[in-house]
Amino acid sequence: MKIKLLALSLFTYAAALSQSDIATGNISDGYKITRGGTNGTPFLFDEWHVGYGIYANETRSDAQLINYDIHQNNIVYKTTSGSNNIMVLKDSGFKGMIIQNSNAKVLLNKIPGYDFEKNKKETKYYEIVSPPSKIVIIEYIKDLDDPNASGWTSSSNNTYNAEYKFKTKYYVINNNNKYEEVKLKNRSVIKIFKDKKAKISRYLEEKNIEIEEPIDLIPVAEYYHSLLK
Repeated sequence: MKIKLLALSLFTYAAALSQSDIATGNISDGYKITRGGTNGTPFLFDEWHVGYGIYANETRSDAQLINYDIHQNNIVYKTTSGSNNIMVLKDSGFKGMIIQNSNAKVLLNKIPGYDFEKNKKETKYYEIVSPPSKIVIIEYIKDLDDPNASGWTSSSNNTYNAEYKFKTKYYVINNNNKYEEVKLKNRSVIKIFKDKKAKISRYLEEKNIEIEEPIDLIPVAEYYHSLLK
């Protein structure tokens, strides 16, 4: 049975938003956010898109306008496209979410930190590059850079706005069945798959593969793991 996102528990969403403050504190539409003056947003997409959560049993929540708050690692949603009220959805039953942007469906999957070669402190959402295979994933990061910060607080005489800095990291599953960070370069892939270095180098050359996009990693990673069987 589908469960409406709006019926799930609501929590105050306190992440910093750019350009405008919330105009209403109506509890039926979310709590008022008063923090502003930050360049950029903590979200994956500039525009809000229809999406839904995916539960462990593969059922889906009802469609809703959702986004991914990268900075706080939360699924957030709106009740209407014109609303500035943004609510965070806390539901431990979600294993992922699908967001339909203007180009394609983006699948974000919850992956624990112990699934990485270098353990991470928290479970986060990562984009699956080529579903259903999870062999290559993307991590999105947005750090808040406040040039006026001093200790725990910011200067009262702000001259520059805080700004969200966006970056991405890419991972492939290595021979330990762990995610290992990889650069979008042939030599980086060869280094990770060094136990099959000669075959991987030859495969890249024969297939005329130049790693420039995350999707380029897929055939190489799949070929590597076929050699381990």
